[in-house]
Amino acid sequence: MENKYIHYCWFGDKPLPKLAKKCIRTWKKFLPDYEIIRWSEKNVDLEECPFIKEAYEMKKWAFVADYVRTKAMYEYGGIYFDTDMILKKNIDFLLDKGSVLGVEDSRMVNAAIWIESKAHSWFSGQMLDFYKSKEHFDVNNIYSQSIPRIINKIIKPLGFDHSIDEIQELQHDVIIYPREYFYPLSYNYQNNVFTDNTCAIHYFDATWIPKKDRLETKLYRYFGKKNGARILSFYRFIKKNVKRFLKLILFPLVLYRRYRRKCSVSYVKSVNTAINIINNTHGDYIVMHNPSWFGVSNATAELFDNLVPCAELYRKKDIAKVGDAILSNNIKQVIFSAMCIGWKDLAIYLKAKSHHIKIKTFWHGNHSQVSEPYGWERNMEIIELHKQGIIDVMGTCKKSLMEFYEKEGYNAAFLTNRVILNENIEKNRQTDEIRVGIYAAKSDDWRKNMFTQIAAVSLMDNAVIDMVPLNRDAIEFARVLGVKLEGLDKPIPRYDLIKRMANNDLNLYITFSECAPMLPLESFEVNVPCLTGNNHHYFQNDELEKYLVVNNEESAVDVAEKAKYVIKNKERIMKLCHKWVIKNNKNSRDDVERFLKM
Repeated sequence: MENKYIHYCWFGDKPLPKLAKKCIRTWKKFLPDYEIIRWSEKNVDLEECPFIKEAYEMKKWAFVADYVRTKAMYEYGGIYFDTDMILKKNIDFLLDKGSVLGVEDSRMVNAAIWIESKAHSWFSGQMLDFYKSKEHFDVNNIYSQSIPRIINKIIKPLGFDHSIDEIQELQHDVIIYPREYFYPLSYNYQNNVFTDNTCAIHYFDATWIPKKDRLETKLYRYFGKKNGARILSFYRFIKKNVKRFLKLILFPLVLYRRYRRKCSVSYVKSVNTAINIINNTHGDYIVMHNPSWFGVSNATAELFDNLVPCAELYRKKDIAKVGDAILSNNIKQVIFSAMCIGWKDLAIYLKAKSHHIKIKTFWHGNHSQVSEPYGWERNMEIIELHKQGIIDVMGTCKKSLMEFYEKEGYNAAFLTNRVILNENIEKNRQTDEIRVGIYAAKSDDWRKNMFTQIAAVSLMDNAVIDMVPLNRDAIEFARVLGVKLEGLDKPIPRYDLIKRMANNDLNLYITFSECAPMLPLESFEVNVPCLTGNNHHYFQNDELEKYLVVNNEESAVDVAEKAKYVIKNKERIMKLCHKWVIKNNKNSRDDVERFLKM
């Protein structure tokens, strides 16, 4: 090796932990003639490029270190160690090989140990170019910017094969060593591969992941997967019951807080806003929706005019005020889009005051909502009110549900959803990978079938998942399967989600239970096909059915094969989609017109 340097990074104001000090002692022991350079705020230009500047401002120290290690290896060469990397033996045999890295248990290549026998290597140059090309540090996509993802993107064209468990000598003197050399510990310490070849041990400190996830991982490490799961289960049991106990003790305070919420400025303001909109409505109907329910509100806005945003109504006097505003403005019919607390009493109030006013509902759910107490209670309210003659028409966007209600003798109506975007969505595609979007408002809901879809993408070559919202289990599952997973850990506004959809080759919405899903319609509007489950009325008796509807939502193999088929036939599919959208939009307008006349 030309330059005998050991590099490590430490940013932030915290002192080095015991593990880091222990690791450094092993470096000195086995590499005594190397100069150790500590990179920190004292010797790094934190304004050098947008990536490091913004990462540092956001206190994302791991990503600051990613850039700094790359620049150090490019300019100096030598050896880089993460501060949780312990050396177990002399590594002289590695020091004149070129660019040396290793595979971790996710089957991705990491840089917790990185050796460059010379400065200005091809590989370190490619890494540095990547960071300097970034216009900003995207804090909402930290998983896609983790250094293993960047490395694997660079080395894949060189012939790297993650399925091969042996030394791989690639182009440009890049050499990749299998797990046993540097990463014998698995992330949760449950699948270790120590051998005579083990030179180092990476302890996976992973300070950049959420604290909750790190705690769970530490429990698995110290107590094993089985015992760790038991401890977590016991902890959650205790936590749940402590909460119940505290609720019981503090119930009088809870009642007081509820009373205060009912009288809060924001609550009173929302009620007054609804009344003002009703008073200024010029038409014979209004459609009430809860503005905090984004999916319902978006679907409602696509179909109806005269929208009235109205959340829960807690007080009898507020129900009377809203009801009186409706009656005084000569509104002939009130449509409740979904149902929330207080609307049942409003419907009863209106019918008691005027037998001529029509009350209708537009339900966006189905019988699977029995797993959601709030939604199920509202569903039961609708049915009971219809039996009492208070609700005149029960509308639904699930065709089979409407057919069921009709057989039960209810006055039911069917309305199909539609999506019409009034502006073009610019695509911002920056990769040649196959991008697959998986989106759901509740990604941990069993009905959304997240894990079958993730498994399916793992069977597709050169594929990366964009998922919103992410959760811990999805991240861990993707890591174990070795599939790239990007995204955000919280729901985002509709327009932002649609922009993400536009950059994909395919979107998946293969759920176990649906009515008339909005996501496929939104996907079509940005010219991207969307694969769905076999649980809605879309595409029935249409050629699109053979392309976009899976036969078995539970089979990852079936989903993967169908996804590949869709990507292969994308041009044909999108032509069919455009024709189908025109027909669907017309049917939707006709449905709304009939519904309003009922």
